[in-house]
Order: sequence, then structure tokens, then C-alpha cells
Amino acid sequence: MKKYLNRTLVLSILLPLSSTLFFGAASVNAADKPQAPAMPVEAQIVKAETLERSVEVVGSLSANESVSISPEVSGRIANILFREGQVVEAGKPLFKLDDSIQRAELKQAEASSGLSKIEYKRATELLNSNAGSVNTRDSALAKLRIDQAGVALAEERLAKMGLNAPFQGLVGLREVSVGEYVTPGQPLVSLIAIDPMRVEFRVPEVYLTSLAVGQSIDVTMDSIPGEHFLGTVFAVSPEVDVNGRSVKVVASLPNADGTLRPGLFARVNLKLETIKDTIMLQEEAIVLQGNAQLVYILEDGKVNIKPVTTGIRERGRVQIIQGVKAGDIVVTAGQMKLRPGSAAMPINLQAAKPQSE
Repeated sequence: MKKYLNRTLVLSILLPLSSTLFFGAASVNAADKPQAPAMPVEAQIVKAETLERSVEVVGSLSANESVSISPEVSGRIANILFREGQVVEAGKPLFKLDDSIQRAELKQAEASSGLSKIEYKRATELLNSNAGSVNTRDSALAKLRIDQAGVALAEERLAKMGLNAPFQGLVGLREVSVGEYVTPGQPLVSLIAIDPMRVEFRVPEVYLTSLAVGQSIDVTMDSIPGEHFLGTVFAVSPEVDVNGRSVKVVASLPNADGTLRPGLFARVNLKLETIKDTIMLQEEAIVLQGNAQLVYILEDGKVNIKPVTTGIRERGRVQIIQGVKAGDIVVTAGQMKLRPGSAAMPINLQAAKPQSE
């Protein structure tokens, strides 16, 4: 009996002590238990920017004006009044055909017109003095007008014997020589206007609503490496090519120094529009869930998932119309391991921060 009492006394003393030690240790362990580590991700800090929408296509250069100089009448070339490859002004004489016959015809017409004028004057004086008839006066007037028309016709025929430049441009290589007999419509030389130049190119039909007169282009050429030429769109075709599903666009390109020539291959960067204060995200930041488009935003180190409305896609980036604002930190890689409210740490942004001394 005494032994039983002794054991009971010992247990009564040890039990409270052990309980205190056990629960106290448990409280300490719970307080010291480490938090789940933040999931490493890649992210970007959203910034508002100006978006320059553009499309890159290929095209070719052509002359702003181009014509083949040809005679309207037959004749023998008497003189060539230009040098090949020369820039000529509008109206400058280029060819002179032998006009000896036309000059003689003009003199004959002028002589006949002069005689008709005298006869008409005499018939008018006789009529005024009651010595002539009205019929005679009218016949003389008709003869005068016919002869005057003959003079004008002879002058036009004489003018056709000279070929002038219809506009300012660059003369090509002539195809005839002095003394050669030419016929109407025979090409003699080409004349092209190269300042400004025309740039013709085609744009896919998906950009149709974005095309407009006045848009800027930046042109580069393989034949002129390192050079950029700026121009302006002045015409857009009103119809879409059903074969290539594209729209023809024509732009003007200044060429004051004559560097550019028709036929050159051109690489065209067409600036469609400029959008200011635009939010652009990397395409990897968008997570598709059914019909919804989601982004993972870090707020105080915690993940918050938000739906977004997207717009233009360009070169691996997406325009965000609604759902994200400037200054947000958006996860761009590692989203599949994240849950709402979980901790995450953008390792690429941490590496970009300057180290404190």
C-alpha cells in the first residue's frame, strides 16, 4: 500500500510538468515553422508606351512620269538636240525633222491669205460706195477665212516637225541617228521623270481599314545598303486583288539627287498608325482558360489573376485594352505553378535591381 502511494505521488508531480513541457514545445515549434518559399517566376513591369503600328512588304520603284518620244508625221531627222542621259526641262526641243517642205507650204498659205485680205478690203469699199454687191463682199470674206485657216494648218504641220520634251525628266538612250527617215509612232527616245519616284507595293487585305493617304513609308534597297528613304502614300487602290488578296498602294519618294532609278527592288516599312499611352505585354503573359484571357499580377508578392481584353498583336507582344494598368507587375513565365494568393518572386527583376553597397 505504501508503495502504491509513492507511485501515485510521483505521477502527480510528473504529469503537470510533462504537459507543460510538451505543449510549450509544440507552441514554440508552431511559431518557428518556416513559411512556404516564394515561387520563382519571370515578370515584367508594365509601362505605358507609344505604339507604332507598321507592316513590312516588298515593292518596286517606277518613274513618276514616263513616255516614249515619237513623231506624229513622217520625215527625215535633221538634228538631235540633246545628250543621252541628260536632264531636260519641259518644252526643250529634242528632235528636229527636215521641215523645208512645210516652210514652203506655210509661205504659200500666207501669200494666199494676204491676197484674200486685200480682195475682201476692196469688196467692202466698193459695197460702201454702192459700186459692189453684198454677194461679192461675202465671197471675199469666206475666201479670206479659208486662207487664214490654211495658214494655221501650215503652221501646225511645221510645228509637228519639231519634237519637244512634254515634261522635265531624264532622257534615255536614243534609237535613231541624224539623217534617218522616221514614221509616225516610231519610238525615238524615252523620257522619264525621276523626282519624285513612285513606289508601288501590295499590302495584305487584313490591313485594308488601316490604309490611308498621307501615311509614311521607310524604304530600303538591296542595291543601296545602309540608306533609308522616306516617302508618303498618295494613292490606295479602291479594289482588292482577288488573286493575291492584297491592296495596291502607291507612294511618292523624293529623289532630288537622282540616286534612285525605275525598276529597283524596294523593301517598304509602311507606318499604319501611332497609338499613344498603350499597354503592351509579352504574348507569354496571356494565359487562355476557355474563352477567357487571363494574366497573373503580383501584388505585394502575392498572385492575383485578372481577366484582360486584348487588342493588336505585333511582333510577339499584345496590346491590353482593359485589365492591366501601368506599374503592374505581370508574370510572363511560370504561371502554371501559381495559384491565387500564392507567393511568387520575379527573379529577372531581382537580378536587374542594382546591389546596395
